[in-house]
Amino acid sequence: MGKILATGLFGLICFFTGIFTQYILPVKSVDTRIECKEVLISQLNSEEIKTPKIKSKEEEIKTNARTITVKVLSGENSGSGILINRQKNTYQVVTNNHVLLFGSQNQSYKIITPDGEIHQAKVVKELNFQKYDLGVLEFESENNYQVVSLSRISIPSVNEVVYAAGFPYESDNFTFTSGRVDLISDLSFRGGYQIGYSNDIQKGMSGGPLFNAQGDIIGINGRHKYPAWGNPYIFENGSVATPEQKEIMSQSSWAIPIKTFLQFAPEFALKDNLN
Repeated sequence: MGKILATGLFGLICFFTGIFTQYILPVKSVDTRIECKEVLISQLNSEEIKTPKIKSKEEEIKTNARTITVKVLSGENSGSGILINRQKNTYQVVTNNHVLLFGSQNQSYKIITPDGEIHQAKVVKELNFQKYDLGVLEFESENNYQVVSLSRISIPSVNEVVYAAGFPYESDNFTFTSGRVDLISDLSFRGGYQIGYSNDIQKGMSGGPLFNAQGDIIGINGRHKYPAWGNPYIFENGSVATPEQKEIMSQSSWAIPIKTFLQFAPEFALKDNLN
C-alpha cells in the first residue's frame, strides 16, 4: 500500500513540475547541434603536432653496424666480418686470421649477408698481413650491400665510449654492445691487438667492428675477456706481460686498431685519409 502511495505521489510531482517548466518559466528550448569540419594540419599549432622520435646516436650506429657486419662461416666454425669494399659484383670482407684458420684445410668459407643470403667466399691471398691476426675474404653477388668507408682513425683514449658488433658462435642473432676503452697498450700484443675495452665480446664476434662514439670504425674485435687457454698477452717484441699485468688485461676485450689494418691494405682507405 505504501509503495502504491509513493509511486502516485512521485507521478504528481513530475506532472506539476513539467507544467511549471513548460508554461510558467520563460525558458526557450535550445536546438543543440555538433558541427564537425576538417582541419588542415597546417592550421594546427605546433604544440598539437607530435614531434617524430629522433634516433639517438647509439641507435644510428647500431643500425649502420647491422648493415655492414656479416657472419663468416669457416669450416665447422664461425666468426664475424665487415663489408669494406665493392668492385662491380665483388665484395671484400675483413675478419681475423684465426677465424679463417678453421676453413683453411678445404678452403671452406661462406658469408651470410644482412639479408640472410649465403655466399661462397674465398681468401684474398694477394694481401699479406704478416703475423697480424687479419685476413680478407671476397664473394660475388649482384645484390646491393652497404660497405663501410674506412679511414685512419687515431687510437682512442682511455674512457672513451665504444660500441662492438658481431654474431656469437652458433647464433644468427646480431649482437651490439656498448662500453668504454679500458686500456691502450703502447706495444701491441702479437696479432696486433692494442685496444682494450669493457664491452662483452662472445666467441664468434671476432672480426666484427669496434666503433667510437661518432660511429667511425676504430678497430676489429678479436679477443674476449678471460681467455680460457693460452697466454695472449705476449708483446710483439717477445716480452711477456707480468702476472699483475695479465690479471688487469684479462678483464678487457681486445681489438686490432683499424689503422693497423690500413697499413697493410691502404687500398681500402678513403682516398682523402691516406696521410
